[in-house]
Formats: sequence, structure tokens, C-alpha cells
Amino acid sequence: MVKSWKAGFWCCFIGLLVSNVYWCLVVIDQAATNKYTEMELYSQKQAVSELGNLIVTGIESTSKKDVVFLLRQANPDAFIVDDEEQVIYQNISFYFKNDRLVSIGEPTSEKVP
Repeated sequence: MVKSWKAGFWCCFIGLLVSNVYWCLVVIDQAATNKYTEMELYSQKQAVSELGNLIVTGIESTSKKDVVFLLRQANPDAFIVDDEEQVIYQNISFYFKNDRLVSIGEPTSEKVP
């Protein structure tokens, strides 16, 4: 009778230790994954900003109508939001002032910067 109680205790104890070690490893893996994802998103935001500045300086005189036309040519099935002073295409927002392209960046609810 005493031996079965001890065997049950040790089986449960070892099972709990193994499950706790497993969940600790899962939490550590999630933390590392989130950190690398955050770093990648930061790099992507920086690349969009840098390329946006190059595009703006290269084609400053482009009107909003021309930009929407070019985006439609690139991807006819894309969902494009055409607001008063910005055009949102996928994850990039084109900002306009007086119907001229002034900047490119992330979509925001704010108006032209």
C-alpha cells in the first residue's frame, strides 16, 4: 500500500517537472520569436521610409491621379484607399499636398505631415 502511494507521488512529481520545463522553454522561445519579429518590422519600416524618400525626390511632380494609375497597373486586384490627401496601397501610404506627392510612409489616420 505504501509503495503504490510513493510510486504515484514520484510519477506525478516527475510529470509536473517535465511539464514545467516544457512550458518554460515555450515562453523563452516565444520571447525570442517576438524580439526577432520586432527587429524585422523595424527594418521594414526603415526601408519603406528610405525608399519613399528616394521616390519622392525622384518624382516630386507626380499627381495623385498618376500614382493611383501606376499602382493599378502594378496590381489591378489590389485594395487601394484613395483619401483626400493620401493613397493607401497595401502597407504603404502616399501623402499628397495640393495634388503633389510630398512623402511616403506608413498608413496613419493623420493628414499630410
